[in-house]
Amino acid sequence: MKFFTLSLIFVIINLSHLTAQSISVVGTVLNDQTQAPLSNVNVIFNNSGTSTNLNGKFEFVADYGDSVSFAHIGYKPIKMQIKANMLILMQPTSLIGNSIDVSAYRAISGLTPVSFSSLTAEEIKLKYTVQDIPMVLSTEPGVWAYSESGNGTGYSYASIRGFDQSRIAVLFDGVPMNDNESHQVYWVDHGDLLADTKDIQIQRGIGTSLYGSSSFGGSINVRTQISSNSREINFSHGLGNWNTKKYRFKYLSGKDFGEKTSLALRMSTIDSDGYRKEHGSSQRGIFFGLEQQGKMIKNQFRAIIGYENTKLTWDGIAKADIDDFERRRAGNKAYTDDFLQQIYSLNSTAKLSKNLSFRNVSYLVIGKGYYEVFKLSQDYYSYNLDFNDAYDDQTELSMKTDLLRRKWIDNHYYGIVPMLTYNNSDVRFDIGGEFRIYSGDHYGEVTQFSNPQLNAQYSNNWYRYYQYLGKKNIFTGFARILWSPVNQPFAVSIDIQNQNIHWDLNQEIIGHAAGHNLSADWNFLNPRVGMLWDLGDSLSWFVNIGKAQKEPADNQIITADDMFSKPVMAANEVISDLELGMNFSFSNGYAKINGYRILFLNEQLKNINLDQEGEYSYYSADSTTHSGFEYESYFQMNTKTAIAINGAMQMNVFNNGKSLPNSPSTLFNLSVNYDFNERIFLFAHLKRIGGMYIDNINSEDGYINGYGIIDLGAHYSWKSLKISLQINNALNKLYSTYGYGYDYEGYNAFYWPGATRNMFINISYSL
Repeated sequence: MKFFTLSLIFVIINLSHLTAQSISVVGTVLNDQTQAPLSNVNVIFNNSGTSTNLNGKFEFVADYGDSVSFAHIGYKPIKMQIKANMLILMQPTSLIGNSIDVSAYRAISGLTPVSFSSLTAEEIKLKYTVQDIPMVLSTEPGVWAYSESGNGTGYSYASIRGFDQSRIAVLFDGVPMNDNESHQVYWVDHGDLLADTKDIQIQRGIGTSLYGSSSFGGSINVRTQISSNSREINFSHGLGNWNTKKYRFKYLSGKDFGEKTSLALRMSTIDSDGYRKEHGSSQRGIFFGLEQQGKMIKNQFRAIIGYENTKLTWDGIAKADIDDFERRRAGNKAYTDDFLQQIYSLNSTAKLSKNLSFRNVSYLVIGKGYYEVFKLSQDYYSYNLDFNDAYDDQTELSMKTDLLRRKWIDNHYYGIVPMLTYNNSDVRFDIGGEFRIYSGDHYGEVTQFSNPQLNAQYSNNWYRYYQYLGKKNIFTGFARILWSPVNQPFAVSIDIQNQNIHWDLNQEIIGHAAGHNLSADWNFLNPRVGMLWDLGDSLSWFVNIGKAQKEPADNQIITADDMFSKPVMAANEVISDLELGMNFSFSNGYAKINGYRILFLNEQLKNINLDQEGEYSYYSADSTTHSGFEYESYFQMNTKTAIAINGAMQMNVFNNGKSLPNSPSTLFNLSVNYDFNERIFLFAHLKRIGGMYIDNINSEDGYINGYGIIDLGAHYSWKSLKISLQINNALNKLYSTYGYGYDYEGYNAFYWPGATRNMFINISYSL
């Protein structure tokens, strides 16, 4: 018995020792809303503590069975049992409270029933070198992008769920950036804007009513940075293949002007010959920001000025040339695009009372530019060159001359987006509107005639052969209620938007021009309702359903710069969207998955023909369906290694079951980040794009094979010096990104090639 007692005591002592065994704990703390790392978070354990570093990382040694607490001003405290590897997602305490700046236009994790992804400033710095914004966004779920140049400079395009960017609402600091006539987004106008970007949120599906203009495929919300904790004066220079180079100067004032005033200034130049020959671009950009924080009111003024001159080649290459390293780069000099755009905005937020806030965005956007092309053997009739009315129409059609042509646009639009917000612990109510007025003057000019008579007549001066004025007035009213009762596991969101649009187009009578005077009015009611339910601390699901409508683009009604064009009023585009999703969180990561089905009426698609010159006519596809699912996950393996995986499966089809053109079947991204030490950071990224058809008939001769490419990168920091190296398409894969096909004396297919292996190195120094 005595032996048994001693043995029992010995076992208890050893078990006590085991339960008190030490464990090394590593982890990362992120903002649950933006996934941005949180620094200076208090980490408390066993009457001791530490704090997170600038990257949100922490490390400590504790005993098995201990608990750890995380606390940070403005965030809900968290207490949990320790694990070897931990990923902590902290929620802001003002999700329905006072954070009008953050949540007005943005989805909130655990509260808003939509599918979305976010890119933080740190993630952008990791991925961005010199390419346009769509190429960086292509690493996010459901986003596909390509560039005409092949290497991501110049004209680039993004799509979400098979919806092109004319159906994606884009905001820069609350300013709508979709062109008022074509609905397109011209990213090339603002090269290097990512250098100023604080974060980007991508919402997939029908956009929230708070965006003012309805979005179909999704929305892209870009926020730029003005304030900073400390002064930063930075110079950087980058070099890459195909004579690609970038220069940048950036200044952030920090506390130079006191605690309440901040200033930001950035000037950049980007030049590249492009991967494809005759496809070079030059971009110039200026960003200026001024922020004043008062007791009740905060004002932010921004000026974003961008200039681009881009050599565009609208013709693709033959399919057989894709696998030839030289022929795939061929490009015929087509035209020069030259454009200057200026964006001026004032963002004001005010705390009116404990529960009442006001926000307003005032903006002015000014643009002017042209595209130029040298045309061979053009008839007099098409350019109204019979200035003395000396010939009949048939004679004019037979008379030819070479000429240099410019098509100009001089436009501007301005507006305000006011919003009043009431909130308490249970409910948030937003009501507001957008008032926008647009005017765009279009005209065409010709010169440098090969015909001596014309040269003598005009003495190499420009002759205006068409002119028209487009106007649009937009009034949008919107309201949203977000109900999230305290201590209840659910949140309900109801959105409603009413949009009134008045449009005019007045074409001057010049020569044979018909002189069309057109006008139209549209009124849309766009509702959406959704619900999110927490099934525990680590699992939630959401559902939402909505309807959206959009007026046709101007060029879907009339090609007003073509005197032969007759107006045809295209039908409104209408979609109905149903979405389901689930969000998971666990000790060292999170995962999201969602499915959707979108019914699309009157989808306007490009009509390919021989004379498109980069400009397409459109036709209605009657009914189409966009459906699929998306997933996103993140794993913090330890303090050094993180893995991110996302992807999508897309089924975008006509009512006859054939696939929509240029819509990849699958998208997949795998990123591995490795923090080697305080100075060296390494990453690798695998992108896999599924196959797609390039025409409406789904010809096998017009099928682009799926492809996978690997990008590698390294960042080195030493004091004020930073060196970044990125190797794109490291395995030198030959692939095509986009194409078009049509029947004309047999099937014709043309493709845009992606760049072969290329590098970009950037050196920056901060004072």
